[in-house]
Amino acid sequence: MPASLWWLCLGAFAIGTEGFMIAGLLPVLAADLGVSVPAAGQLVTVFAVTYAVGSPVMATLLGNVDRRRVLIGALAIFAAGNLLAATAHGFGQLMAARVLLALAAGVFLPTANAVATSLVPASRSGSALAIITGGGTVAVALGVPLGAWIAAQGDWRSTFIACGVLSALATAGLAFGLPRALPHSVTTLAQRLSVARRPGMLGALAVSTLWAAGGFTFYTYVAPFFVQGLGFAPQHVGVVLFLVGSFAALGTGLGGHMTDRAGVARVLAVSSAGIVLAFSVLSLSAQVLHGTVAGAVAIGAVVLWGMAGWGFGPAQATRLIRLAPDVSPITLSLHASAVYVGIALGSSVGALALAHGGPGMLGWAAAACHVVAVVLWRNSARHEAAQADGPTATSIAH
Repeated sequence: MPASLWWLCLGAFAIGTEGFMIAGLLPVLAADLGVSVPAAGQLVTVFAVTYAVGSPVMATLLGNVDRRRVLIGALAIFAAGNLLAATAHGFGQLMAARVLLALAAGVFLPTANAVATSLVPASRSGSALAIITGGGTVAVALGVPLGAWIAAQGDWRSTFIACGVLSALATAGLAFGLPRALPHSVTTLAQRLSVARRPGMLGALAVSTLWAAGGFTFYTYVAPFFVQGLGFAPQHVGVVLFLVGSFAALGTGLGGHMTDRAGVARVLAVSSAGIVLAFSVLSLSAQVLHGTVAGAVAIGAVVLWGMAGWGFGPAQATRLIRLAPDVSPITLSLHASAVYVGIALGSSVGALALAHGGPGMLGWAAAACHVVAVVLWRNSARHEAAQADGPTATSIAH
């Protein structure tokens, strides 16, 4: 594989770490900046909304710009945004930095995926994409818990500095190692909207949104759930996030494999059952159980959620591709935007649940989001009945 793929992977790792680490930073960050934890959670909402809206708009505006310049420029801006966040003197400045970070991430990640496939023969495009998406997966498994551990020492600003340094290193690697005159194609907003209007597509994208909303209703506030709801020490939140990330990586791989072997419908059904069960048990552990039993049950539920929640992604992406197989890159771009809309929705729902019902309500709210997603999926299945639901050779990891 070309060395430049690994620099793209490092960039994806830095972006994934920054994007997900806020969940572990919220309590100490809120205390330092003088805001409530639900208010601090809006840092996730703003990032997600900016990414969802900004990514397709920026892709259109930068469509004629050389891909090499786009990648290097976006990652350099991301590095600068992390340094701005690390030196923020107030909540408003940190919010502005996250807007800049989201715009840069929304430009870099889709472009990196597109460029990765152009650097290798068509027969190895799947492996190239796996390297890029693997950067984000490793970020959830390793980068995010490390950020939570650093934050537990009371120094949340260091996590942004670390992400900035990683981004700057990847930028330098791309500047020296990325080929010139990379091929690219321009997709207009009108083309994206025309794909969204295809039969069954909006309903399927709504499922993507609600799936992400359920996950981030809980994930955004995982730290207060375990610290305030179950009495964990702040430094142990990093261990919880490590478990989530590790089993998320396992769930993604298993979900893709089982989608190929058992079919989309079976994987979606099994994953959905696991997701709803995991979130329900999490709330029960905080509201009904006590002491070490509550903690042990909650850890088990987190492991189940990591597997089932991320296992849902490959099957859902494959389902979307089947709805518009002739324009799969646009379809996956719409899927990504729908996911970020869901992240924004979930962080807002989680803030309301935490503010009005306490940590124990987070699991119920998350489960409710996914129940609605399942209802939409089942109701829209008749629109997809004409398309075979057997094994597919295509496995896309979220």
